[in-house]
Amino acid sequence: MEFEDLLLLVILTIAAYIWIFSQIEKKKMEREYAEKHAELQARRSREMQKPLPKHMQRALSQFEAEYQQNPGAFKSMHEFSPLACFGYKVGKTNGLPEHLRREIIYFTWYAEIPSVVPLQYAQDWGEPGTSKRFSKIRSHLSMLANQRRSRKGYEVAVSHWDSDVNWLRENYSDLAYQYSQFGFES
Repeated sequence: MEFEDLLLLVILTIAAYIWIFSQIEKKKMEREYAEKHAELQARRSREMQKPLPKHMQRALSQFEAEYQQNPGAFKSMHEFSPLACFGYKVGKTNGLPEHLRREIIYFTWYAEIPSVVPLQYAQDWGEPGTSKRFSKIRSHLSMLANQRRSRKGYEVAVSHWDSDVNWLRENYSDLAYQYSQFGFES
């Protein structure tokens, strides 16, 4: 065997090993992706199947009744936010305790949007348990805080919105990112 033939054989052998190794790694990555996707799908499904807490069911029934009695009283789409439908309230007068506000935020991430919410607006909130819904909740709360930040008398409400946005970001941004990476985007 000549040197050139030997060199070619070595190069082809190395190339074959590289190709085999890359195929093994590709299969491993595909398997890991499938496992992570299944894990996230299972978590998302579990959260979406949880029944709404009683206080949220009562708030939704009350919201729907108020809307049926006087639909003209609802002037802004923000009054139809899923958070409002489920009873989310801030401020020193009618605001909810922190643990209830955050429970409503979390359940709103995974809940079906109530039918009282106009369809086009509901579509802006995305599907339950998605990164889009997570982002919409964050942006909605931030928008409410920013609209009232400079108004006198809204200091407590703004601090509640800011605190809730920070809590959501600190505790669930990684999960929302994983949802977006594994196909649960919108």
